[in-house]
Amino acid sequence: MAVTSTATNRYAVVTGANKGIGFEICRQLASNGITVVLTARDEKRGTEALEKLKGSGLTDFVVFHQLDVANPSSIASLADFVKTQFGKLDILVNNAGISGAVTNWDAFKASEAAMAAAAAGTYELAKECLETNYYGAKRMIEAFLPLLQLSDSPKIVNVSSSMGKLKLIPSEQVKGVLNDAETLTEDTIDKLLNEFVQDFIENSLQTKGWPTFLSAYTVSKAAMNAYTRILAKKYPTFRINCVCPGYVKTDINNNTGRFSVEEGAEHPVRLALLPDDGPTGVFFVQKEVSSFVEYAVVTGANKGLGFEICRQLASNGITVVLTARDEKRGTEALEKLKGSGLSDLVVFHQLDVANPSSSASLADFVKTQFGKLDILVNNAGIVGAVIDWDAAAAGTYELAKECLETNYYGAKGMIEAFIPLLQLSDSPRIVNVSSGMGKLKNIPSERVKGLLNDAETLTEDKIDELLNEFLQDFKENSLENKDMNNYSGIFSVEEGAGHPVRLAMLPDDGPTGVFFVQKEVASFVGLWRIPHPQAHPNLLTMAETRYAIVTGANKGIGFEICRQLASNGIMVVLTARDEKRGTEAIEKLKGFGLCDLLVFHQLDVANPSSIASFADFIKTQFRRLDILVNNAGILGATVDWDAFKISRDAGIEIKENEAITQTYELTKECLETNFYGAKRMIEVFIPLLQLSNSPRIVNISSERGKL
Repeated sequence: MAVTSTATNRYAVVTGANKGIGFEICRQLASNGITVVLTARDEKRGTEALEKLKGSGLTDFVVFHQLDVANPSSIASLADFVKTQFGKLDILVNNAGISGAVTNWDAFKASEAAMAAAAAGTYELAKECLETNYYGAKRMIEAFLPLLQLSDSPKIVNVSSSMGKLKLIPSEQVKGVLNDAETLTEDTIDKLLNEFVQDFIENSLQTKGWPTFLSAYTVSKAAMNAYTRILAKKYPTFRINCVCPGYVKTDINNNTGRFSVEEGAEHPVRLALLPDDGPTGVFFVQKEVSSFVEYAVVTGANKGLGFEICRQLASNGITVVLTARDEKRGTEALEKLKGSGLSDLVVFHQLDVANPSSSASLADFVKTQFGKLDILVNNAGIVGAVIDWDAAAAGTYELAKECLETNYYGAKGMIEAFIPLLQLSDSPRIVNVSSGMGKLKNIPSERVKGLLNDAETLTEDKIDELLNEFLQDFKENSLENKDMNNYSGIFSVEEGAGHPVRLAMLPDDGPTGVFFVQKEVASFVGLWRIPHPQAHPNLLTMAETRYAIVTGANKGIGFEICRQLASNGIMVVLTARDEKRGTEAIEKLKGFGLCDLLVFHQLDVANPSSIASFADFIKTQFRRLDILVNNAGILGATVDWDAFKISRDAGIEIKENEAITQTYELTKECLETNFYGAKRMIEVFIPLLQLSNSPRIVNISSERGKL
């Protein structure tokens, strides 16, 4: 019997809802007084799910209808049912989805490193995945649009995944097409998906730049995200969004997720209950906006480094707000960049970082235009002196104060103004362009160095106090001036800008709180630590394991390198020439609780066939290599350590040739191991390192090698 629809009654359809996230979405929506149509492909399972919800006291708010989203007639039947029973639809949640691969979870449990090989996809599975995840959702939307248009507050929520982020698709052409909001159409998406299917048939996914890990799943979710944007533009009165609920414990990942279904479902439900003025056309990762486009602000950008930073960021597909104090110069810089074919990716806004109201005006502009900020590059800076390059730098109190207001307080004010917008990004970055002049060794005062170097007790108030002291001392004429370079530098702006841009595009687990001089870490206290990688809340965690090889690792430095790498979540292959000693080393490391991150393989770096065998092992098990540490080395001599000890204890100097014996055989073995062994390792593993998105080679050397 049909239900009488009123303005206050709200109706929802949830696909793929007999279990997992879909089931929980139904429960949470019904708990909010919404009448929910729970759908499932299997009628028996759907009915069982319905009874389970009714047992929770939700009898009056849940009904079941069979649905196969890959079957157009099944969708049409459901649409007729909803039209007859309710007369309209308020909320459509497209949750039904499949992985598009047969996943060998036993292999995954045995070794996380084997995950990529364990997900076996076929053409049939890939096609079914696209039909369900993308075309199924698309057909549902098309069928229910007339009923949604009868609602006074229509919502469409497409349950997606972080696997659908464009950065996971290697092809720049595909990324460019899906990222072009102005020209993107449904036909364009269909064309891309047809190309993907054809390349899958021809076994050319990798060569054509498609993802190879859970490829159909990744592509289907990327298409879903793109389609969401098209719909949002087409139906501006709707709230249409897509959301990654996080890495939730469900059947699709064999319940290996980090979040419960209750936690995962709350994010699609929140979007289903958005107010009428809520966001639309947005991709959320849980609660955070993960916009299809990234936005950056660069200060002091009308020339030099700032200008080049803008150019490089825009060349990477990031929308950049170029700022400058002088409006005319800023506009000229913008036109110059547009002449490089970057018209759609660069805008100008006037900014004086030393003026709080100017910073606030820019923040309002960014909030209104983009709704968030992903990257803030504080590049604006002045020298704080009038410099006669043929003589010396003449600084005044006024110039010094202006310098502090711009270089420090200006950057600080920008950060404070933009923190709320940066917090809306799922991957916020702040890059402060500094100088080697800021190293503490350039400050003579031990007290000042001590205060600025004390990371534990340092506060903003203490910095303010020091800067006030500095200005007071400046007034009293107790300072000396230093200089900038009047274009006498040895690097081009392109080279210089490359370093801030690299930091602006760091991965989420990259370093933070670090001072770099170009590419090198110049830490405040002389050393730094890479943060422990955090598990990402989606299926991507399975593909993001990093792999390392350490040679000569059964003891000493090599052993400790293995331990520290594994402690940072990296999968390490410990190698040793002696199999027994290598196995003993593995057991010792496993005692540190690192069982799942260490494996052993025998290796003699002086033996080419041993290296080749090892490379085959890595290729088969891991498909790539991220880190190669060449640590294996020998002395190339026999040493009488007792003689050294006796002479040291007796205070007698001993000549090296009296305690060290070198022979031709030992010398040759030393070269074969220390140089040619490392060289062969690099040559053999270069192809696997080239498959990494962040390859590293570390050659352990010695001060004895100094010229």
